[in-house]
Amino acid sequence: MTSTLSQTFAISLTALALIAAPAAALQKGAAPAASADCDLVASAPWGGDPDSGLVAEAVTICGEDGRTRATLSLVDADGETRYQGIFPTDEVMLLAWAEPGQMDEALTDWLGAFTDLDNTAHIPGADVEFPFYAADGLTDADIDTLRAEARDMACYVQGMESAMCLVREGEGVREIGVWLFPG
Repeated sequence: MTSTLSQTFAISLTALALIAAPAAALQKGAAPAASADCDLVASAPWGGDPDSGLVAEAVTICGEDGRTRATLSLVDADGETRYQGIFPTDEVMLLAWAEPGQMDEALTDWLGAFTDLDNTAHIPGADVEFPFYAADGLTDADIDTLRAEARDMACYVQGMESAMCLVREGEGVREIGVWLFPG
């Protein structure tokens, strides 16, 4: 009886493993990166102005784990990186939707947030359907001041339903918060 029970248990575990394997392949990062999507570079000047002194650059990197990541950097005229983030492309809406071999177009679309700037006067409150959440260290009064200043801001897609908003501050760039949008 114990032998039959052990065999049944072993067969059940094997069947479960066979059933789970295809499901595991569908999880994030399991699909291999298309080689055409590796080592791509795109750039866009802040506000679409080549003389702005700040350029957004996106570079794709295909990892040994099969995932493609995009590095987003804001670089000043002296070549100093003022802001940087690294994102798995399958977790950023505009990049995740790119068909294999179309990542170059997706990167250009992603960087559109830096050429077509928004304005801090448009920052919504927390009581709207798609709210804005201030970055750590910023108060409601700080956000009200940003609204009143009506400064240029770039809000780039950083997830499947959110955008990170940035403003220039002196020589650098500052995160001011996350703005939700429908995904």
